[in-house]
Amino acid sequence: MITGLGLDARFRRMDKRDVPTLVKMSKSNMSHILLSAWGTEWKDDTLVHAVLDPDSYTEVLEIDGEIVGYFTVIRRIDSVFIISIQLHRQYQQQGLGSLMMARIEEWGERYTLERVELWVQSTNDIAIKFYEHLGYKMAGRQGNNYLMRKTIGRDSGAS
Repeated sequence: MITGLGLDARFRRMDKRDVPTLVKMSKSNMSHILLSAWGTEWKDDTLVHAVLDPDSYTEVLEIDGEIVGYFTVIRRIDSVFIISIQLHRQYQQQGLGSLMMARIEEWGERYTLERVELWVQSTNDIAIKFYEHLGYKMAGRQGNNYLMRKTIGRDSGAS
């Protein structure tokens, strides 16, 4: 149980039975962003492949037994890369996104990784501001995606 939020919230490792819920949440949150950034439609298979990849790690965030968010990460040589992070719209702006990002950073520190990295669509202004608020900096661009990065661990004084 996560304390301090006044909610019965907890993280747990994703189970295959959770995949339809994750797809529905991601599609709801991301369809319009992908369309505006790339002019492409949402594809469920892309997310399904990512969360079921044996090299990735996915946790869900539950409140009162209901999945309200999740993240999928992959461990690289010296960084943790966020493949996907989503929070149900009803639960945004309550500190849960920051909590999930802190959980990812702790996961990276556990493996003595140096950075957390992610791609964010250039049209996703809310997410960009959120990541910047948490100390993430622009590190590159590929088409309509920005690479954002944050240094973690013992050398986290410099990004």
